[in-house]
Amino acid sequence: MTGLAAAQDGPSAWELYEQGRAAERAGHMAQAYMFYMEASAIEPKNKTYWLRGQAVQSRALLEAKPAPRPSDLAEAPDLDPEPPVHIEESTLQDERDLRTLLPPPELSGAPVTRDFDLRGDYKKLWQEMAKAYGLDCIFDSDYPTGKEIPFRLKAVEYRLAFRALQLVTNSFIIPISDKVFMVAADTAQKRTELEPVEAVEIRLPETRTPQDMQALISCVQNAIGLERVSWNSQQNTVIIRDKISKVLPAQALFRELIHGGADLMIDMRILSVNLNDALTYGIDFPTLFSLTPLTTWMNNQVSNPSGIAGLLSFGGGKSLIGIGVAMGSLVAQMSKNLGKVLFATEMRALDGQAATMHMGQRYPILSSGYFGTAGSAAAGTTSLGYVPLPSFTFEDLGLTLKITPSLQDVDGVALDIDAEYKVLAGSSLNGIPVIGSQVLKSKPRLKLGEWAMVAGLLTTSDAYTISGLAGFSRIPYLGALTSTRQKNKERDEVLILLRPHLMSLPPSQAIHPPIYLGSDGRPLTPL
Repeated sequence: MTGLAAAQDGPSAWELYEQGRAAERAGHMAQAYMFYMEASAIEPKNKTYWLRGQAVQSRALLEAKPAPRPSDLAEAPDLDPEPPVHIEESTLQDERDLRTLLPPPELSGAPVTRDFDLRGDYKKLWQEMAKAYGLDCIFDSDYPTGKEIPFRLKAVEYRLAFRALQLVTNSFIIPISDKVFMVAADTAQKRTELEPVEAVEIRLPETRTPQDMQALISCVQNAIGLERVSWNSQQNTVIIRDKISKVLPAQALFRELIHGGADLMIDMRILSVNLNDALTYGIDFPTLFSLTPLTTWMNNQVSNPSGIAGLLSFGGGKSLIGIGVAMGSLVAQMSKNLGKVLFATEMRALDGQAATMHMGQRYPILSSGYFGTAGSAAAGTTSLGYVPLPSFTFEDLGLTLKITPSLQDVDGVALDIDAEYKVLAGSSLNGIPVIGSQVLKSKPRLKLGEWAMVAGLLTTSDAYTISGLAGFSRIPYLGALTSTRQKNKERDEVLILLRPHLMSLPPSQAIHPPIYLGSDGRPLTPL
């Protein structure tokens, strides 16, 4: 009963809260923090006591200094004040830590519009407006009460109402949670002390060049007035670290500028046609004749050669010789090969920037090598020496297509087409294969969604061959009966079909959302 009576006789949570308010107004933040925490311990369900204590905690820590021990005072009676904390430049580990930080809280007021016809001092206006949207507010210890003023608005949601009241009362707010915010005087000192600092990472597109990225970063930094901007060229990311009133507009400006150019998608159909037509006709007579001695002089054994139809004999006696005669054959052969290969693909490109595609293979070509003996022979032994390794270069065989779009308007686009077709020529020079190349350059202008055909990558080869008995194959009328004629036609052609589509509008036609910054002395803080 004694303990209960003592507890009842002690100060209540409300009395402790009032004592904390009085200490806060007097500038004793450490004492105010102790009163708020004691009130919160007596009534844990009342969040006002706890939030008020959290509001003054940082300033209470700066004010409260632990008393030195007597032994420390005896050893060092004249201690120098603590040196200021030096903030080092961020490292790669700091960048990784920044990515794990939680985003700043955002107010979640009631999604309604309300009319206001109020009159009162600054604190009263803020409390009534916060209550109207289901929110709660606390005030900075140095926030002035202000004079009594009228305040009228019609049909406004909470963000617009808070913006208007900030202008009237020369204040700014800092969200603490989704339902609680702090109100402070809008001065440079208070913004430095209370406005939260945020770090964001923005990934840049791979299609931009490093020069464009540096110009873009410099443009945003100068426009917003950012204090710290770093660029990781290896990961192609930008990290911004500054006050939240500057970071969020800079992030929105980055998103608008990195996608500022028009984006096009080009549908492609690539058709490769290979035609081979061969015709062979005529009478195939042998062009080689065997000579066989038909005498037994000097113990010669007469034998008939195989593969002949008969022998024509010449001479007599010891000089009797037989010439082998073979029968001719009628030849009539025709072959025709037609091959078609169709490739369907898409290429994405930015307005004014080249996009490249290669279809084919990379063929190794010997660029340097060692030719000669690899050792020396002496005294019947062979010792191997050092043989340098050969080096190769790789050549792109097939079709290499480079397209640079230039958007004329929202209905038309000009395509700067540079196509090159490389194949092995079939011959070599000093062991290095000869590569045949055909280049086609064109710049058509198309309507969006319209097909265009690019032709001209054509290779033709015509061959006409006559083979037969020497002399007889050129005699009129008789030559057709004593020769074989062969005709061969080859034709390789590549057709390219292109159709551009517009994926995003150019900057002159796109609708850009407004980015609100506020003034230099009063930037807008996100709610």
